[in-house]
Amino acid sequence: MTEGSGGRVDRITRSAVNFGEHGTANYHEAPPAAGADETTVALLEAVRTLRDHLRLLTETDDTTGLDGELAVVQGEIERTGQADPARLGRLRMRLETAATAVAGLASTAAVVQVIAQLAG
Repeated sequence: MTEGSGGRVDRITRSAVNFGEHGTANYHEAPPAAGADETTVALLEAVRTLRDHLRLLTETDDTTGLDGELAVVQGEIERTGQADPARLGRLRMRLETAATAVAGLASTAAVVQVIAQLAG
């Protein structure tokens, strides 16, 4: 972008950006709480990725509801290192409800697969 081009950045996610000659860029993403097993860590990564991908879609009631449920699961894993099975059930139902809207996102399948692993 050149000076005076009037360019605009709407959103940057999961990135660090540096502006200015002496600027610094820092990136922090909350890790899962201590004690999270491999499958739960995989779920956290899949949830974060799906939330990032949802932002690429036109916002609908289904995508907004799904993002809200994903945010709750993400927060729970970051705080406690695990996701409540009942909450995962609600997330699975929300994924089914939003299936048409998110069907083209490969990240949706990743979340569904990890939930299935956790459900046993």
